[in-house]
Amino acid sequence: MTDGTALPGSGHLDDRQHRVRRNPTLFTTPVVLLVVLIVMLVWELIRANLSPSRTGHWPWRLTLLDQEALCSLLAVSLAFVFARAQFARTVRPIIGWNGRVISDIPGTTGAITWVVGIRNGGMHSAALESIAYHVQPKGQPVPAAEVRWKGYEATVAELEALGLRLGKDFELNALGVGTPLGVTTNRDGLYAARFSPPALAALDNLYIRIRVIDAVGDTPERILHCLRAAEVEIRSAIAAEEP
Repeated sequence: MTDGTALPGSGHLDDRQHRVRRNPTLFTTPVVLLVVLIVMLVWELIRANLSPSRTGHWPWRLTLLDQEALCSLLAVSLAFVFARAQFARTVRPIIGWNGRVISDIPGTTGAITWVVGIRNGGMHSAALESIAYHVQPKGQPVPAAEVRWKGYEATVAELEALGLRLGKDFELNALGVGTPLGVTTNRDGLYAARFSPPALAALDNLYIRIRVIDAVGDTPERILHCLRAAEVEIRSAIAAEEP
């Protein structure tokens, strides 16, 4: 069984989790307000150090807020920005995956199957925003910059075009937008896909790009390398069953 961890930069696609978008209301607005208050405070500090003769002329006659009020607002805004950053770090999901060998699944080709599940190792649940797939046939690597992500139906059609049979050689869980990714309490996680030995023989990898919305409205993303270590794990399972 593998938990999907890997060294940074391994494979064609970076599988480390990263944030692709922040909530504009809860992040951009407070930061913009903080910058505006800093500019206003700098303005008032400059005015305070000018001679009375200069402050009587434009634009130095412009008074925004007194320094005490600006300092108070600046402290509140700064505290909010830091608190929001800390809270976002606390509630962020930790997206992962696990693959394991299962024997004797009815209807599959071959006695053993590679099953992939999606996990959330964080402290709070998240909701699926989007899911996309990239098929890498055996011996046909594609540079990361040229990867074209596809939806569920297009991916199934691409796998069938390789001679694989849906329900026999492979299966993808048609996860929809809004699917909850709860805190994982079991070893399997949320079922994502399964592959029989003929699928492993035809594919170098199958990537799943997961994007979720967390508790503060940010969007983390992770790319799952579904077939990493699958052949090794299956060979190990076969060897373990031999007398």
